[in-house]
Amino acid sequence: MTIDLNLLELAVYCIAWATVGGLPGFYLATSLNRNPRNGARIGVVVGVLVGLAGLLTGLIDSPVAAVNAVLILWLAALLGGTFLGAARIGRGNYLRRATMRQRTADLAYGLLLPTVLIVAVIVIFPMLWNSVLAFRPIRLRDLPDLRLFSLDDLSLDNFGRVLNARGFGDTLLRTFIFTIFGTTLAIILGLIAALIMRDQFRGRGLARGLLLFPYVAPVISVALIWKMMLNAQYGLLNELIVGMGGRRTDFLFAPATAFTVVILFQAWRYFPFAYLFILARIQAIPDDLYEAAKVDGAAPSQRLWHVTLPQLRAVFGTLFLLRFIWTFNKFDDVFLLTGGAAGTQLISIEVYDQLFSSRNVGTAAAVAVVLALILMVVVMIYFRWFMVEEA
Repeated sequence: MTIDLNLLELAVYCIAWATVGGLPGFYLATSLNRNPRNGARIGVVVGVLVGLAGLLTGLIDSPVAAVNAVLILWLAALLGGTFLGAARIGRGNYLRRATMRQRTADLAYGLLLPTVLIVAVIVIFPMLWNSVLAFRPIRLRDLPDLRLFSLDDLSLDNFGRVLNARGFGDTLLRTFIFTIFGTTLAIILGLIAALIMRDQFRGRGLARGLLLFPYVAPVISVALIWKMMLNAQYGLLNELIVGMGGRRTDFLFAPATAFTVVILFQAWRYFPFAYLFILARIQAIPDDLYEAAKVDGAAPSQRLWHVTLPQLRAVFGTLFLLRFIWTFNKFDDVFLLTGGAAGTQLISIEVYDQLFSSRNVGTAAAVAVVLALILMVVVMIYFRWFMVEEA
């Protein structure tokens, strides 16, 4: 079977099998009181040899067979370690010879290896596969017979189709506007809430808990509540407007209001996240700074501007970066509210439309790659010029 594999596929398979073998090798050596790093190296070699042997002989010819092989390999390592450890066969004296620094490093590796494996499976592998798909003309109907990392028919057609598509520039600009305003408003609302909840008053604990409701409530429920409140026929807001002599407005599907509504929803739903960060930092500001400002005759607004806000610069920077990334990728909120209609189409919804409406996997992957590249540039700019560190 390896004859049919290209270099990329062979490299991916070898890395996967090396990871699969290295993890049980590390823990098997640890259970036998031997150097776990040497055990991991041996496990890497064994994993690659077992994987390639399975591919050559045809025993591993499907994802199910690969998963079964992994489970068998790990079960063998677990049983081997348990049996050998109980029978005291092959035990070494590594702990007696190792320094404290070596044992601490081994513990760190042991705790990190499962996380590295999980991240590789659910993050790195899909990203690599998506990048390959972005350069291939793949339709949804082609997926059942698709080789994961085949390099056949590579081209830039998908990217050309995306970048030259009518309205893509407007969608990209709209996504930036949505992200910047949604992020900024969420941080401002979080700051206001934190300033209100900073001082002691009756019922403060209950109020602090209620402020978290928009963030902890399921998005499907809060989106439905907003759609009901803004409904043109029976929505609460329209009933109030009609009661005051106004006209009914379909806020979620009128081009003049829909985009503003989704920005306000974004700010309302995620301001508690900023509120928690800001409140924690405000409570850590020494009271001596405020006392000194009072002695100097500073008004409350001056204490806010010259004491509180400078202490929050690092928190603001971190919050803006995190919320910018998450909002730029946001899909479910806008999709549940408007479905991308009435001028609310975002890049994330464009990926969904290309995949499930147009059934064009390659183009959807290309849009996702463009989105990822934009975020990489934004993060690089932030770390290069705007990152603020605590003094």
